[in-house]
Amino acid sequence: TRSFGYKLEFLYKMIQLGAKVKEIPLQFGLRESGESKIEPQTAKEIFRTVFYLRWTDSTTQKFIKFGSIGLFGFLINKLGLDLFAKILAKTVTSVGLRNTVANALAAEVSIISNFIFNNLWTFKNEKLVWGTKLLKKFFTFNLSSVVSGILLPSIVIGLGTSYFGDQYRTIFLILAVFGLTVPLNWFIYNHLIWKKK
Repeated sequence: TRSFGYKLEFLYKMIQLGAKVKEIPLQFGLRESGESKIEPQTAKEIFRTVFYLRWTDSTTQKFIKFGSIGLFGFLINKLGLDLFAKILAKTVTSVGLRNTVANALAAEVSIISNFIFNNLWTFKNEKLVWGTKLLKKFFTFNLSSVVSGILLPSIVIGLGTSYFGDQYRTIFLILAVFGLTVPLNWFIYNHLIWKKK
């Protein structure tokens, strides 16, 4: 940064290094003499600095990767839900029950895919290598995903389609995944599965 944005960058980097920060409010009066040192470009510079610092932040980059893999997992889940619902249509007549079971099967395929890609890309700095630890973490991941990725979304989709109809299956999938699964999984991944040492 070349202008007043340096203050934000300085504060950001100090906090990253572990500095403790305390806010002490200032009350500015009207200027009685002289001119402001703030240039017309200051607001743009500050906005650019904030955007750059947020974009390059490791947590932001990790969340973008998490979101990309989550979107890929969502597509797998959607295709799997449609496929399993079609297969089960011959044997399960209840729309709600059929979509609940179909989503549970599709979600499990998505969960396995998400674990593999998150381990290789999103959390590569905390990457789990093959062995007992990887298997334990996968079991924990899968177990936690049973609630956040299978039970809750499947119940939302099953109840939603049983009340409103099968034509709303995708809408309820979107609501369940982005309203429940994504926030819960982000928390679980960071605090349980790939927790920093």
